[in-house]
Amino acid sequence: MKILLDGKEIELTKIKQTEFYTVLKSKKNILLFGKSGWGKSQIVKKYCEDHGLKLKIISLASKLPEAIGGIPHATDKGYYEELLSEELKDVFEDEGEGWVIFFDEINQAVQEVLNTLYGICYPMGEDRVWAGHSLSKAQIVACANLSDGTDGVTYLNDLPTPLVNRFFPFELECSKTDAKNYLKKKYRNIPQVVKYIDVMLDAEKSPRTVDECLNILQYEPELSGLLLQSKLQSALTAKVLDIQKKIKTADPAKTLKLCRQSYEIFKEDGIVQWAGEEIETEEALLDKFSEILSEEEIASIVKGEE
Repeated sequence: MKILLDGKEIELTKIKQTEFYTVLKSKKNILLFGKSGWGKSQIVKKYCEDHGLKLKIISLASKLPEAIGGIPHATDKGYYEELLSEELKDVFEDEGEGWVIFFDEINQAVQEVLNTLYGICYPMGEDRVWAGHSLSKAQIVACANLSDGTDGVTYLNDLPTPLVNRFFPFELECSKTDAKNYLKKKYRNIPQVVKYIDVMLDAEKSPRTVDECLNILQYEPELSGLLLQSKLQSALTAKVLDIQKKIKTADPAKTLKLCRQSYEIFKEDGIVQWAGEEIETEEALLDKFSEILSEEEIASIVKGEE
């Protein structure tokens, strides 16, 4: 897929998930390319939640003519203009103030849809107008996929150069570390959750798939075998269930005792070996504890309680 900026093919600047979150704070028009399932949309949602912003999500993949039986005709630009105007009614009332307009899956839109976006995506706020309404105070964000699978069907369209020029374009660098930290915090109630995360990420499953599977393990354990196999297939499902089995049969008291001993060794020598890795800070050691112990158990170790 070609990305053209100022009429020339470019290599996109790569950013991590945390950097994407940070660059959103600039309030600039941001266009992010990345693999499906690696958290592009979730980061935008979290950014809005954290900063009290209202989010208008417009999934352009759903605006394909064939998705509605071929009606209207693909060249009927007026239809798409009316559709977008309807979706933006509540944003017009605020002139976009406090809003993020998020065009998701932008490169799955047909050309007629893309042709409606030039005015609304104008980089200078004072010139950002749609259907006679000012959107000068809105922030525009768009996400696009870099690949569309291996089934041989092309779903993605090249974006027009004038449209890309209206954004600061980036490529999401798929960081397993960022994904792991996010998922570990979200599912901290699952014992030894990092083991599950590692085995699935190492098998090249996307964070979205890992998220779905961890949700199954936490809330639908009685159906985990069948549901996990649907997502992970047999070999990987067997590994996940084997982790689950070993955790259930582990002696909690023995585990707590071993962690306490590791902490005492660290306090005395300032370093400890953990699964062949040298741990040199208390924070890193407690982070390892959090993979297998509850917050209360960790607190008991630090306080020296029996």
